[in-house]
Amino acid sequence: MSFSSDEVNFLVYRYLQESGFVHSAFVFGVESHISQSNINGALVPPAALLTILQKGLMYTEVEWSVGEDGESGRPVEGLSLIDAVMPEVKPAKPAAVKSEPGKSGVDSSSAAASSTTTGGVVKSEVKPENGAGTINSNEQTSGASAAVTANADSNETDNANSAAGNSGNSTSSVGAANSTSGTSSDSTNNKKANTTEGTVASVMSTDDSNTNASANSANNATSANTNVNESTSATNVAAASSTTGTNIPSTGSSTTSTGSTTNTCVTSGNSDVMSQIQINNNTATPAAGEPMDIDQSIEIPASKATVLRGHESEVFICAWNPSRDLLASGSGDSTARIWDMSDATTSPNQLVLRHCIQKGGAEVPSNKDVTSLDWNCDGTLLATGSYDGYARIWKTDGRLASTLGQHKGPIFALKWNKRGNFILSAGVDKTTIIWDASTGQCTQQFSFHNAPALDVDWQTNVSFASCSTDQRIHVCRLGSDVPIKTFKGHTNEVNAIKWCPQGHLLASCSDDMTLKIWTMKQDKCCHDLQAHSREIYTIKWSPTGPGTQNPNTNLILASASFDSTVRLWDVDRGSCIHTLTKHTEPVYSVAFSPDGKYLASGSFDKCVHIWSTQSGQLVHSYKGTGGIFEVCWNSKGTKVGASAADGSVFVLDVRKM
Repeated sequence: MSFSSDEVNFLVYRYLQESGFVHSAFVFGVESHISQSNINGALVPPAALLTILQKGLMYTEVEWSVGEDGESGRPVEGLSLIDAVMPEVKPAKPAAVKSEPGKSGVDSSSAAASSTTTGGVVKSEVKPENGAGTINSNEQTSGASAAVTANADSNETDNANSAAGNSGNSTSSVGAANSTSGTSSDSTNNKKANTTEGTVASVMSTDDSNTNASANSANNATSANTNVNESTSATNVAAASSTTGTNIPSTGSSTTSTGSTTNTCVTSGNSDVMSQIQINNNTATPAAGEPMDIDQSIEIPASKATVLRGHESEVFICAWNPSRDLLASGSGDSTARIWDMSDATTSPNQLVLRHCIQKGGAEVPSNKDVTSLDWNCDGTLLATGSYDGYARIWKTDGRLASTLGQHKGPIFALKWNKRGNFILSAGVDKTTIIWDASTGQCTQQFSFHNAPALDVDWQTNVSFASCSTDQRIHVCRLGSDVPIKTFKGHTNEVNAIKWCPQGHLLASCSDDMTLKIWTMKQDKCCHDLQAHSREIYTIKWSPTGPGTQNPNTNLILASASFDSTVRLWDVDRGSCIHTLTKHTEPVYSVAFSPDGKYLASGSFDKCVHIWSTQSGQLVHSYKGTGGIFEVCWNSKGTKVGASAADGSVFVLDVRKM
């Protein structure tokens, strides 16, 4: 039996991700150099660490229940992990009593044997790639998580008296799409509210950061505290400027293939590389899993599901082209992909958009998650945001149009305005940026937040709102040097914000378990909706009401929570219309159909549910092979796309159902 530190680190990293400790997972992934290991994450099943710990605990119970003579002794049941690694808890094993020849017996009172274990704390020192930072990792040998402490002097170049430096600890469950934990990074990126002047080190510049991060698990209320002080040396990274196309035939089936794409970033000059792959046998039947606890009459049959394989890591986000049946997906494998799902296509093509950086005079894969993507209004361009700090604009044929480099750290959110002339991005560097889409230049950078910005949304073509782990929401306008409005009221990280279709009401959701509705006419929220029992991860407005294509249908707001429920709200009355309760794990995504009659929801229980917004009844359901990060409808309302934690993307055909 043997195992490496890389394997242990990867299992701990995945445990932190799966539990919702996304900030701790990110820091741990950076410090332990997860990206440099040879482990294929797509092949590692969920809850792998807990599974092996459970087996180890069962073995320990059996071991402690057997006497030294091999006979069954006092049974040990209900052993906890902590007890298993504490020598003083282990019961003494009765030794076998042996009689010497000629003697009737031996005093058994002196024969009790005690055994010591080597459990407890294992300390290891890991040195970062470029820095003088030292990490002391204190991990229980049979524990389920690791506490990472990195020590270095903090030489912050930002304003030393930032408001973030005095803020208290805050809990976080920001996951996947909005603030996805980085698989790898050359910098110490921090996404917590209580940052001691925490402008993070970027792929373009050197910063020290001091973070005290406290993250709430999606499935466990345990808090993981991480103090990070790391000094990283500067790495000069320039983004790629052009692409070349390569046609690579794929021999793998979409049911079993993990992708025929190579991890090598082939370059021609200075370029991000796009390769086109033909996927055969695209209509796939997912691997058999646990049966869904729903009426079989509403279960979507496998013949109506197309499973798309190719990504080599979690797929955090997906989005349909507004004009054509092209589905874009973004993954932790440092690629985005465009899948042609038009009815005329019998075998969907995938364009692989490789996110590369220039390093040491050569182009290499960035090895950073693609965290966000968005199509422009006419579907001619796709924008992507990455953990490498760059936003990129791609054409529908997979060619790179431009690279946008101004953020000093990962990008968490990215949106086109309706006119299609500006792109808005939010980053861990606490700033939001408006980009000129035609030139790729920064038009204006807004530095109003005191902590990482998590989400942005356009109100008009020149004004927008942004939210942050600093618990505040700013409304900004192009050309203005100060926010035109600041909303305060949340008591924890604000995970997402969305303007209603008319741009009059702004909805926000937070780790404080509340959903708030704001208007520009007043400073305080007009509705404070408190019904969820866990963090609210995302929200969506229905495409209904005045000013929409469905003006005679009432406006509805949907909220998705880590309490495994989705709620539909009547915003005018400030009341909950329906509570949708079929999911059994945290819900990460919701999406309304174009006519507003249906709502799709995706959860880490691997299920996509489709609900009637009028009755609140479950009408269709499908169980995939991995936890669902994102769901989305195509513009016709005939197909639902979903992306999953096991690297799969699938499309459900809901016509004539």
